[in-house]
Amino acid sequence: MKKILKGFGIALMLLAVSIYGYLAYTTAKNNAAPAAEAMAAMQSDAAVTVTMDDWLVMQPARVTPTTGIVFYAGAYCDVRGYAPMLKEVAAAGYLIVAPTMPFDFSIFAPDIADEVRAAYPEIDQWIISGHSMGGAMAGRYAFLNQDNLAGLVVFDSYPPATHSLADSDLPMLLFERARADGSQDQKFIDNANLYPEGTPKVLIPGGQHMYYGSFDGGSYEEAWEPGIKRSVQQRIVIEAVIEGLDRLTSRLNGEEPAIEGQDEPDNMIDDLPEETNVIISDQEAA
Repeated sequence: MKKILKGFGIALMLLAVSIYGYLAYTTAKNNAAPAAEAMAAMQSDAAVTVTMDDWLVMQPARVTPTTGIVFYAGAYCDVRGYAPMLKEVAAAGYLIVAPTMPFDFSIFAPDIADEVRAAYPEIDQWIISGHSMGGAMAGRYAFLNQDNLAGLVVFDSYPPATHSLADSDLPMLLFERARADGSQDQKFIDNANLYPEGTPKVLIPGGQHMYYGSFDGGSYEEAWEPGIKRSVQQRIVIEAVIEGLDRLTSRLNGEEPAIEGQDEPDNMIDDLPEETNVIISDQEAA
């Protein structure tokens, strides 16, 4: 009997080592590494203090933030690749914390936002955000924490069907790439019902799934050729995110309505780059 138990224990250990090795191999093989401009954005400057340990943390240098954003990266994406976008949002006065995930998969640490929030008790309100798989896990986290979050911002993503936000009152802002003619990927149309009707959404014609960050390599295959430059897509996103967050925090401070698409859907973003045509819509248009 002891020999059987010992053999079983060895088999379990070998299985665990094999699984770990496989995950490590696939992560390395499919990794989307930060591009040169992303690494440049990782440097602190007069506007933002950047630190990187287990978490990428970006602190505004000129103001004391009261609102924090936890950002979940997409699958196989090095979190540093999002630095250009996240740094500009931090410069607008928001604490940004983007935790690294086990094997770059947020499904292995979907509740790590709890640890982030506990580490910054001085922050009054938190927003959860994410891209792709990270956005799905951010949506799951939002579903489980609707009463203690200030909002949700996601990029090319939707929550698991088991954690539908269709009946949620949580303020949300969605970003979605689209074909050059503005038509959407069918999977986003099919899953639009996982968000409340009227949720504000920024469609980016000609946009790319990986253009929310600045990456080199990776195994993700885009569904269509880019219709705009990566820098243009990021400028659209940065301006829309900052405006949406400013509206949300103003509402929380009793100054104006939250970012609810029914109120002023045509004014979500202003003064966007002339090179592109951004479509502001709500879920009824999906």
